[in-house]
Amino acid sequence: MQAFQVAPRRWIIFGIATVAIFIAFFRFYGDIPYEYYRNYNPGEAIAPVQNNNDKPQPGYFKAQPEWDFDVPPSAKGWKGYAKTPRNKDIVILTASDGGGHNSQIPDVLKRVLEDRQGYADKHGYTNLWLNTSRYDIGDAHRTWSKIPAVSEAFYLYPNAEWIWLIDTDIILMTPEYDLAKDILSPEAIKKGLMRGTPILDGQLKKNPTNIFTPKDFRVEDIDILITQDHQSVNTGSTFFRRTAFTRYLLEIMTDYTLLMGKDHGGAEQDAIKHLMLEHQLVRNHVGIYPQRKFNAYVQGGDNMGYRDGDLLVHFAGCWVTNKCAGWFEEFWNKRGHADPWRPEGRQ
Repeated sequence: MQAFQVAPRRWIIFGIATVAIFIAFFRFYGDIPYEYYRNYNPGEAIAPVQNNNDKPQPGYFKAQPEWDFDVPPSAKGWKGYAKTPRNKDIVILTASDGGGHNSQIPDVLKRVLEDRQGYADKHGYTNLWLNTSRYDIGDAHRTWSKIPAVSEAFYLYPNAEWIWLIDTDIILMTPEYDLAKDILSPEAIKKGLMRGTPILDGQLKKNPTNIFTPKDFRVEDIDILITQDHQSVNTGSTFFRRTAFTRYLLEIMTDYTLLMGKDHGGAEQDAIKHLMLEHQLVRNHVGIYPQRKFNAYVQGGDNMGYRDGDLLVHFAGCWVTNKCAGWFEEFWNKRGHADPWRPEGRQ
């Protein structure tokens, strides 16, 4: 009789233990943390991107569908998100019509696009050229058209997490350079961004702004990565993260009444400088790296001019002294060089 009383108890204990195991299983494995999904947003593109760089866009550029590019749920709101991107989710964007001062360099667009394609193939990035002459920007300066190009790149590549906008007059000098690890990872941003750095305005030399980048910041909030030279920020090499704030900033920068339609000599560059100087909210989302991190110039001191091992060289202002073609050929022949060429301390 006693054996029959013990048996039901064992089955009851066994049943309770089984239920507890299932509860524990679904508690720890069924309820996937929200951060888990962040590693897979946004979704993969279903079909290859078809892009026609020759077809003009009729009508005002903000009426085009790319200005409604998707932002994944994990990137909406002001908090954004931060993680090391997969290489295939980084797009290198050249937004140009091949004209301007760069036309002084023979076949410059063809050459730099081939160079960037090789770099993209090496690391698994996406290389994209968008012909900016297609955008109807009215009477605004032609360089404003780089902004709708950024928006279109996000639209064309729904899996893109970062768009790297670089000017045509830039040569990639160090093919081994890892964008994801050395610039875009949370660790790189924490270590590399300049804290408490004056935001410069070359037009206010006698009246300094006394406005600084934040001394502390959340990596999750940093959506734009830029550098500044001795004058102010320079948009020749800028990283844009796919977030709600980035979309907002692109729209505000190209507000025709407030900024785009005004007489800003530096066009989109002046717009982002103005927004940084006037709005703490923008300063909280735009991170400034030291210039040589991804925007070294052809000339300058150790904080500005290209040195061995730098990612790229930018020929900003070369047209002033009519040296674009000569300098370009000199650096073009030194791409990927292993021998000492431009060490620290050289002017």
